[in-house]
Amino acid sequence: MRSISLLILSITLFSNLYCKKSKNDDFNDLLLLYLFSTRANATACGITSDDPLYTNQWHLNNVGQSGGTTGEDARVLSVWNESVFGSGVNVAVVDDGLEESHEDLKANISTSIPGINLVNDTSSPTHIFSNSYHGSAVAGVIGARASNSLGGRGAAPCVNLVGVDILEQNTIPSSDEFSAMTHNVSAIAISNNSWGAPDNYGTYSASSSLWRSGIDTGVSSGRQGKGTLYFWAAGNGGNPAFPTTNIKFDNSNYDGQANYYGVMAIGGIGQNGKRAAYSESGANVLAVTHTQGNDTTTYTTAITTVDATGNRGSNNSTKTSDLSDRNYTKFFNGTSSAAPLAAGIAALLISKYPDLSWRDVRELIAYSARKNDASDSDWRQNAAGLNINHQYGFGAIDGEALLNRAKNWNRIVTNQSVVTGNADTTSRAIPDNNATGVSFTYTFSSSLTYTEFVAVEFGTGHTYYPELDIEITSPNGTVSKLAESHRCYRVLYSTTCSSGSTTIASSTGSSIYRFGLVRTLGENPNGNWSVKVADTSAADTGSVNYIRLTVYGR
Repeated sequence: MRSISLLILSITLFSNLYCKKSKNDDFNDLLLLYLFSTRANATACGITSDDPLYTNQWHLNNVGQSGGTTGEDARVLSVWNESVFGSGVNVAVVDDGLEESHEDLKANISTSIPGINLVNDTSSPTHIFSNSYHGSAVAGVIGARASNSLGGRGAAPCVNLVGVDILEQNTIPSSDEFSAMTHNVSAIAISNNSWGAPDNYGTYSASSSLWRSGIDTGVSSGRQGKGTLYFWAAGNGGNPAFPTTNIKFDNSNYDGQANYYGVMAIGGIGQNGKRAAYSESGANVLAVTHTQGNDTTTYTTAITTVDATGNRGSNNSTKTSDLSDRNYTKFFNGTSSAAPLAAGIAALLISKYPDLSWRDVRELIAYSARKNDASDSDWRQNAAGLNINHQYGFGAIDGEALLNRAKNWNRIVTNQSVVTGNADTTSRAIPDNNATGVSFTYTFSSSLTYTEFVAVEFGTGHTYYPELDIEITSPNGTVSKLAESHRCYRVLYSTTCSSGSTTIASSTGSSIYRFGLVRTLGENPNGNWSVKVADTSAADTGSVNYIRLTVYGR
């Protein structure tokens, strides 16, 4: 069972960006199934007029209205101008519920695919607690209805929304994780997940085997065999709690869900195109989209979206700085907001090109992404010619470029092959407090010539793994940071991880942890991979005693 984190920031307490909900807080034919799951009124949906709060939504149309950079947005206007609105695309919102009766969501709630509440075992995903709203806000970013004289709009304002309430409980049984990932999976095109391992701990958090089985089921048999698209928030622990320091907490690769091969991890950038300081970097991050940004001292404009109706949710009677219409909020943020924006843009793509597989979509995002924050020093090109950055993945998702790239896209027709290399169990001592560290070679050999994703299993008995820098270099010379030395807390901001006893096994139950690597997309994986592990502090010691690569590709 997993404790969870909603990947939204606290506006009122900059030092506490971890938000966790408690259960006790108040707060047969698959084709026919697909056809019947399309809303009857989908053709009547479109954009014919502005919505009252649309001018606030800089992430959809940034004209500098909030001090941001003009044009630094999702670039969906030209897509809408082609009458592409996400019609017929079923999107699951896996979260703390979804208010199906909300005035700006109800027209887009699926009439044929029921939601599900895994907390109280009912078919109603509506929030249980009065201050729950997160899932409805996420749904608004994806698919709030347009041109209804209410609120704002979503990136894909004509999608079919399906609520899955999994988060309104203290811990999540792995059986619920499986159910959430596979709910009506044959008809679900996209699953948005703005949740995951708690932020700001700095510990590795492994995913459950049942959850992984659910993802495997979705990508293999979801959407009539084309695969469900799982979007995952990269995380908010990049460096949020003490903005004036440069010592990190979390990396997205420390989350065993965000770094799995079947999900697309999405980070966040602000209205100037630069990384939100809280957004977690990682070799697993596919791309970024827009959300509230911040630097070392200040936050920029957040996202306007749906809130729980009336005095429920975030914009309640205690708020004086939020919108006067309490059915909405202007303070949604975090990678919680970035992931659903990516999901909404993907819904536009799927509605226009429904035959694309999940693998097609992932590669289309990578090949069409925009090189935001172009002066950032971490930008490189991999051997396939793709721009890569640990903070931004392949760059910012650009709706216009994405759909333009899809026009002449050669669909991936080759089945994905999965090749697991031999395990190297040689014990290699890591020099204590030595930046040079230990380096060694891992040889991978297969019939694959094109890499889609790499899983790196790494094992060590080091007694304080948060002080390790772990780096891997592909046979083609692409360098990827799997882990960086960082702070580590067992209980949020109260007890530091113990020197001498903070092993990978103490965090995950296994001495071997799996990292994810998407940066080598398009490269030939065969040959010698170089691994470097450095210990950045004195006292704690250990050895590298396990390394194995699994390559997904063709």
